[in-house]
Amino acid sequence: MLPRFLTSSYAMEGHYFLLPKFALSLIGFYPEQERTLGLRLWSFFNFFILTYGCYAEAYYGIHYISIDIATALDALCPVASSILSLLKMVCIWYYQDELKSLIQRVRTLTEAQRSERKLGYKKRFFTLATRLTTLLLCAGFCTSTSYSVRHLLDNVLRRAHGKDWIYETPFKMIFPDPLLRLPLYPLTYVLVHWHGYITVVCFVGADGFFLGFCLYLTVLLLSLRDDVNDLLEVANIEERPTAENEARIVREFEKLVDRHNEVAQLTERVSGVMVEITLGHFVTSSLIIGTSVVDMLLFSGVGIIVYLVYTCAVGTEIFLYCLGGTHIMEASSDLARSTFSSHWYGHSVRVQKMALLMVARAQKVLTIKIPFFSPSLETLTSILRFTGSLIALATSVIR
Repeated sequence: MLPRFLTSSYAMEGHYFLLPKFALSLIGFYPEQERTLGLRLWSFFNFFILTYGCYAEAYYGIHYISIDIATALDALCPVASSILSLLKMVCIWYYQDELKSLIQRVRTLTEAQRSERKLGYKKRFFTLATRLTTLLLCAGFCTSTSYSVRHLLDNVLRRAHGKDWIYETPFKMIFPDPLLRLPLYPLTYVLVHWHGYITVVCFVGADGFFLGFCLYLTVLLLSLRDDVNDLLEVANIEERPTAENEARIVREFEKLVDRHNEVAQLTERVSGVMVEITLGHFVTSSLIIGTSVVDMLLFSGVGIIVYLVYTCAVGTEIFLYCLGGTHIMEASSDLARSTFSSHWYGHSVRVQKMALLMVARAQKVLTIKIPFFSPSLETLTSILRFTGSLIALATSVIR
């Protein structure tokens, strides 16, 4: 049985950024949290753990490149995700006021959509956002946990064969010798394990924000489409509209135009706060997937499972970005098509001009603008092709 928050019966307002709020609240970085002294200290502690983890992993991987390429890749593959997670953490902190404003404004606009059809849109997309972000959380949690499980299993097998326990951390990192000896080793191990979970919650928070904003803005565009069609609907196209009714339609249409303008502005603001996160994610995703596949070729046993889970987690992240971008693009295009297919021609010239103006504006499809590309399922196809080329090249080099 699914948890209640993953079902459509869960309260609609409860779905709103449910997983990003849960994840980022764990490390003290959710924008709507009250910034108390204790919370600031806790967030700085998590920032320090993640930052030092990035440094230790990168140092370890670079050091072992000339010694053992398989060991080096075992460190450099997760460090790419750690560094990207650090970028997401810094961006969430830097844009926290803007994110808080966006969260509150989009919440206000979605709560105003209360008709039966609009509630259907909200239930569909709010639940979808929660379920997909939960999938990402589970994939990330399994990936981080698998590194610790692999290390523990390796050492258990070593002890079973009469060999000594290797005092290493789940993620390959450089530490001062005293931290890798008893009695400090268990504390070091726990902190490194927590470093992996910090990486996961930063991904869930940032990626959940992107997907959530895209799907919530999609709800606003679909609601706007229905309002435009209802306003322009004509019972009998042969009847001449009255001046009083046309004046009312003009007033209502002006409000709809303002709503469309605000959705476009909100989309631009979301693009502004997510540009570094999204660009960094897409730049590194192909490299991470390619490196993970190479690691699967180099390792055996539990190592293959670890990097298979890792590849699935990164692939899930890319899919969420592309799916969110595609939804908002399709909703914007659908607004243009639906408005043009309405009864706009059965109204006065002024209403006709306003309707055609909205069609023209909606045809300039709303997208989350990132330098060089926009997240969409077509972009996902290109990334998978590029990743396949990297894998083929790496395989030929290994052979």
